[in-house]
Amino acid sequence: MLCLLSLQQFEDFGLDKSVLRGIFRAGYVRPTQVQSRVIPLLLKGKSVLVQSKTGTGKTAAFAIPILEWISENSFPHLVLAPTRELAEQVSQEFERLGQVKVATIIGGVPITPQFSTLKNHIVVGTPGRTLDHVRRGKLKLESFKTVIIDEVDRLLDMGFVEDVEKVIKGAKNASVLGFFSATVTKEVEALVKSYVKSFETIKLEKDEYNVDTIAHYSLNVQHNTKDKLLVNLLKSKNGKALVFTSTKRGCERLGRKLGSEGFRVGWINGDLPQTKREWVLSLFKREKINVLVATDVASRGLDIDSIKLVVNYDVPREPLTYVHRSGRTGRMGKSGMVVSLVLPHERHSISKIENILKRKIQQIKP
Repeated sequence: MLCLLSLQQFEDFGLDKSVLRGIFRAGYVRPTQVQSRVIPLLLKGKSVLVQSKTGTGKTAAFAIPILEWISENSFPHLVLAPTRELAEQVSQEFERLGQVKVATIIGGVPITPQFSTLKNHIVVGTPGRTLDHVRRGKLKLESFKTVIIDEVDRLLDMGFVEDVEKVIKGAKNASVLGFFSATVTKEVEALVKSYVKSFETIKLEKDEYNVDTIAHYSLNVQHNTKDKLLVNLLKSKNGKALVFTSTKRGCERLGRKLGSEGFRVGWINGDLPQTKREWVLSLFKREKINVLVATDVASRGLDIDSIKLVVNYDVPREPLTYVHRSGRTGRMGKSGMVVSLVLPHERHSISKIENILKRKIQQIKP
């Protein structure tokens, strides 16, 4: 593991004045720990494998060096993200920091309008749409100087390992490869070692398996009481709430149910057109709605401020899915609460979750 002294000021990185102006204009004051560790290495042209928990500024850690390189030359740079929403967020961060034009290539929207944007120096895309552009001859992977694989563990979990490998192999002229993840599994390490001869590993805190700012509770329910208890729970809490369901169909049904109960609610799942998903997320971020119902498409990496409550309407089967869902609250030192509505057959899943959290989940009464 690499040890570096933490740099305390962005000025210490030797950045171009125009890049510094963009950083401060975006509201950054001092670099976070992951930024202090990663930015100097990337600026030196080193490839990196970075583990740092969500909400710590990983995106800016690779965006700032790329913006610095763009100020010096015209080489293009590629960022790969697992979902449409994450790709949109990464693009927005680049635009916020550098006021640059970014080609965002994602599915769920027409492909033809994306052709003219591919000449931009920064391309952010999901694996499927990126390779679609490659197959059409519109995108030349060998032209990229830098390739960043964001949320690499999530990409592998979602079955994109072959697509990721195709991108890495195609970008044979890239001098810098960056792999960013909340958790570094054996599969992630094996992938990096297969394609990168020399890289620096930075492992900061693991993802939030047990975070002091998050309180975890469970509420035993039956099928016929579940909706009523959820309504009572949401009415008893102020602020933004994110409710997770396990199915697309259940997501929409629950969203409509909560709307009929008077909540300002929206829902997102994989069946919604991309434009509709973006619109709903925008409403939630701007607090035009205060309850968002979602499938796990929204459970990882989405940058939504001040979510006070996460509800597992359906308890996830995999403990790590619970971790990723709960990571939407209690971010950047703020307090948050996670409540799981537990059917009798789901109680064994709570035990598995407690094992990974290394703490008991307190039962509360209706």
